[in-house]
Amino acid sequence: MRRLRLFLPHLRLPFQLTLAPIFLWGALLSGGLWRWQTFAAFLSLHLFLYPAATAFNSAYDKDEGPIGGLEAPPPVPEGLLTFSIALGVAGVVLAVPAGGAFLLCYALAAGWTAAYSHPSTRWKAGPVSSALAIALGQGVIGFAAGWAAAAPVAFNAAFAAGAASAALTALGLYPLTQVFQVDEDRARGDRTLAVTLGPARALRLGNLCLLAGGAVAAWLAGTCFRPGDGAAVGFAYLLLIAGQEQVARTVSGAGLYRRAMWLLNAGTAGFLLFLVWEALWPLQARGLLQMIGLPPVTAMVAPET
Repeated sequence: MRRLRLFLPHLRLPFQLTLAPIFLWGALLSGGLWRWQTFAAFLSLHLFLYPAATAFNSAYDKDEGPIGGLEAPPPVPEGLLTFSIALGVAGVVLAVPAGGAFLLCYALAAGWTAAYSHPSTRWKAGPVSSALAIALGQGVIGFAAGWAAAAPVAFNAAFAAGAASAALTALGLYPLTQVFQVDEDRARGDRTLAVTLGPARALRLGNLCLLAGGAVAAWLAGTCFRPGDGAAVGFAYLLLIAGQEQVARTVSGAGLYRRAMWLLNAGTAGFLLFLVWEALWPLQARGLLQMIGLPPVTAMVAPET
């Protein structure tokens, strides 16, 4: 238990919620029922695999300066690497009930985790490889995992557009998690976007990705739900872009880490509220009444999955 207490900070559990909107976006757009297997799949990623990924990365990086979710990382304890692998494997227990499609996403995400951080591959070390790893690993795979967990059926145009919006959003926010660790990444030899382009230009490149991703997400929300939802999503992305531009203008000032994390957490909270609202409205359309054992409302028909 004493050793476990040393491991816990490196899991950065609250930080894993920043990835939750991507999974939930996929589950929502799939039109599937939010079954208990869907929630188990969500937990397998956000309580097991994603924390294992951050611990796996910390075991190799041994960061001393601020990283996403930790302003002052504690020393890396002995055995963290082994623990991170065991935690990722343990998450398979929760992943199995969600079905083969989700298990494939889980396996792909685990492989991406290893390739991103391990010295033999170290996708994190190059600007293009790191950007593609984030866009495809956190974006596309995370979105596909949510889709597969809620509705393991044939993919369609909504899946392609949703995956594109998730990839662009993940890539757009990636520099925001890197600008406060440029010196440490450079000293380690990692050429992230923030190291290669400089923090301000990396953030502005991220804003271009957010603009494109937001346009696709707003179109999807307006088409799949209600026109007002599309306007709300588009406005939220514009606020996020404005906030990231403000960080870009003050990137050399004090408190950079806290400004970046505040913006990331505020954006996450906003999108989580939107996604939960859409999942609960209308209740019958998402199958939640059946899930908790209430009789169906005859005036409403659940969508086909």
